[in-house]
Amino acid sequence: MKDARTRILLIVAPTIVECYRTAREFGLDLLQVGSMRCVTKPHHLRGWSRATPFIALHRERWPEDLDLALDALTRLGQLRIANDEDLSPFMERVSHAG
Repeated sequence: MKDARTRILLIVAPTIVECYRTAREFGLDLLQVGSMRCVTKPHHLRGWSRATPFIALHRERWPEDLDLALDALTRLGQLRIANDEDLSPFMERVSHAG
């Protein structure tokens, strides 16, 4: 049975600016920011519901502590890479007027 609550999507990056860049790269609608959370610090990755989806880019440029924390929590199943189903509610709607 699916959870009726709105699912949170984590956007993980070393800075808020990088979080917004990541969201744009994935084509996410930034007007839906209420259901997205930008996470820039390793300790902010803790405490989310099990299997909370996340997106991230350019991890090779990240501080080691953030990368290691994300990797560890993903391996434990606390966080997981977002799939198309997770992302679809957040995608920008393109209107083709005219």
